[in-house]
Amino acid sequence: MRTLNEHLFEETRTSLLRYDPANRPEISTVFPADAPLEVEIGCGKGKFLIARAAENPWINFLGIDMVWKWMRYAVHRSDRRQIRNVKFIRTEAKDFIVHSLRAGGVSTFHVYFPDPWPKRRHRKRRLVTGEFLKLLHSRLEDGGLIELATDHEDYFLQMEEAVVRSAISWKGVRTTGERLFEAQTRTNYELKYAAAGRHLQYLELQK
Repeated sequence: MRTLNEHLFEETRTSLLRYDPANRPEISTVFPADAPLEVEIGCGKGKFLIARAAENPWINFLGIDMVWKWMRYAVHRSDRRQIRNVKFIRTEAKDFIVHSLRAGGVSTFHVYFPDPWPKRRHRKRRLVTGEFLKLLHSRLEDGGLIELATDHEDYFLQMEEAVVRSAISWKGVRTTGERLFEAQTRTNYELKYAAAGRHLQYLELQK
């Protein structure tokens, strides 16, 4: 007999999870608690996450995005390849992290090329802030990582400022113009921007 939480995370497709924001169960009802969990925020078509999942069957992967137009490609591709250790969920990331990810339950957060909201009046909509990094830090296991990337210079400066504003004593902080995590596995935007000759910048934080 299925539990209430399992019904709330009912799988409408093999890799697509149905999330009920009125109840917000923990993701541990879907993934084994004894396996590492990597979470990509803004997973889009899922190219990076599916490749990671296929190469690392002993790790669980979760992709979060609000835009079904792109996520449906990720769901189709993972189902077609029968990759069982990756799931996708369409929801707002902050709310989901607060209510459905337990403290210390995530090994790595991936936040690659979030919307830069380039107009000055829209910058308050940017995802990466000091408070957001504090939230991710609270869900990371000891030694866990936050991997960030952007092609937008002003946003990268804000990311660096957010590290300071988080007021956290990070075990490690690395910034570079080259991929720090799994250099051979890249996102769709990453490949597109690199091919266009854009300056890509990366930031890695370790708890």
